[in-house]
Amino acid sequence: MNTEHSYGLRQFEDARWTSGPQQPVWRHSVAAKLVRREPVLDIGGGDGLLLQLLARQGMRQSTLIDISPVAVARARETGFRALEHDFTDQLPFSDREFACATLLEVLEHFYDPVSLLREAARVADDIVVVVPNFHYWRDRVQMISGRVPFQSRPRRGHVHWFNDQLLAEVIDAAGLRVDAQIVGGFTRLGPIGPWLAKVRPRLFATTFAVRLIENT
Repeated sequence: MNTEHSYGLRQFEDARWTSGPQQPVWRHSVAAKLVRREPVLDIGGGDGLLLQLLARQGMRQSTLIDISPVAVARARETGFRALEHDFTDQLPFSDREFACATLLEVLEHFYDPVSLLREAARVADDIVVVVPNFHYWRDRVQMISGRVPFQSRPRRGHVHWFNDQLLAEVIDAAGLRVDAQIVGGFTRLGPIGPWLAKVRPRLFATTFAVRLIENT
């Protein structure tokens, strides 16, 4: 276990959840579409917003796990089963205890995302992952102009800078394969945004969302 990294991540997450509740954005709605079965384990789920969305879809067999005691307390206030846990350790669940595990903008916070994905695959049949695209065109323009992109700033806590290729390599190394994929596009361009994201994902996708299964 990387104790220093875990402590820093816990501080980062505590500060995040002290500032206020999550607001629903694209990653929540797309993840809710990709989850097809319960019970669900939301890894790094914060205050439980995704589980609230799933409950509205009729999925109420849900558990949340997070490194932040502040987030866990908030999730419990909404009525969900929530546990505090350091993700660099083995997840405290038995094999195939869940039908689906979700990791929404979690993997980019870990130096070893492969191990976390493997653990998610051990405890669940499906794994829904959402990560930002760190090679988005606007971020490239900012780098060229001498500015640090928002997603790459230290206070964001991101240590693994994903694009489509790196995400594919991590998925393959974890012994998984993509069962379904949705890419987020620039919404202000209307239908052109999602089209560009599909044609040139590394350049025009803002976010990648995938449902993974074992690579058998």
